[in-house]
Amino acid sequence: MTNFKIIKVNLNDRSYPIFIGENLNSILRKSFKNINTYSKIIIVTDKVVDRKIPFFFKVIENLSKKKIIKIVLPSGEKTKSFFYLQILCEKILKEKIDRNALIICFGGGVIGDLVGLTANLLLRGIDFIQIPTTLLAQVDSSVGGKTAVNSKYGKNLIGTFNQPKAVLISTDTLKSLNKRQILAGYAEILKYAFIYDESFFNFLKKNGKKIISLKPQEIVKSIERSCKIKANIVSQDEYEKGMREILNFGHTFGHAIESFTGFSKKILHGEAVILGMYLALKFSKFLGLCSRNLIDDFTEHLEDLKIPYKLKDYNVKISYTDFIKHIKFDKKIKNTNLKFILLKNFAKPTGYILKNEKILEDFLKQNLTKE
Repeated sequence: MTNFKIIKVNLNDRSYPIFIGENLNSILRKSFKNINTYSKIIIVTDKVVDRKIPFFFKVIENLSKKKIIKIVLPSGEKTKSFFYLQILCEKILKEKIDRNALIICFGGGVIGDLVGLTANLLLRGIDFIQIPTTLLAQVDSSVGGKTAVNSKYGKNLIGTFNQPKAVLISTDTLKSLNKRQILAGYAEILKYAFIYDESFFNFLKKNGKKIISLKPQEIVKSIERSCKIKANIVSQDEYEKGMREILNFGHTFGHAIESFTGFSKKILHGEAVILGMYLALKFSKFLGLCSRNLIDDFTEHLEDLKIPYKLKDYNVKISYTDFIKHIKFDKKIKNTNLKFILLKNFAKPTGYILKNEKILEDFLKQNLTKE
């Protein structure tokens, strides 16, 4: 297949295309026509991607008349740190770059977030391109310009908004992933259906098994729809001053779980989002915002796909006091009050500002022991 979809993120002079298709080679040849106008080309990836998807670098070398500089970092969430941010900056600066250099990020969300922040800092800003290789990065972190590293106090607390020049998405990179990573990526796809489009959820109910099995037509369509939803939201609210906050559905609870487990492989980000969405739906019901039917739609769909969604499924035991302690470092705090994105129904998200901590305490006391 040589054809592909193109979605535009409309942000005036910061607008950029998202290419989506099945063949990375054809996407690269189409989108990299101007690659030789850059003074230097730096590719940043991680050890796992470097080992599993080696053909990518040969394609870039064939397209470029310049020597490609490749930097390989360790894989895993702990690479999203000040330590590796400094290492990456120094490695790139050692190559004597100027502002006409290009950084190509080839990897998952960790590498994408780290490279995006690095590109914004170096020489006060140089171009970068996102080539996400995981399903989660393809439908979420590569689009929208959020960049960050983690802190000991929480996830993504240190970062900037920095839009890429383009996002190149190819489903053939997904063949290198294990099933757990595919299911983690599916979490973000499911999120878009709940916060934005019930008809998309109906599509997922019919085609979820084909999507997680990477059937070409269904996986491309689900990525395309997810990216269209996110592009539309980001185009209206680039800096998360309003409606973009709905993309955080499940993330306040989810980030607290990731922080509690030390950003380790025990819980992948997508798995934390699944757990977080489940708790957010239950919190919505606890507050009287939604009916039990919405929770049932969520759980029945995940059970049909054999995707775990309870803390005990991941062998995570956390007290309500620890949960609250980790939640308090979430960046979605408004005037010292926590803000949750909850649901009234499909495509009816709402921002809930917690003014009485005892409400959250009572909810967690009732639900953490059950889950």
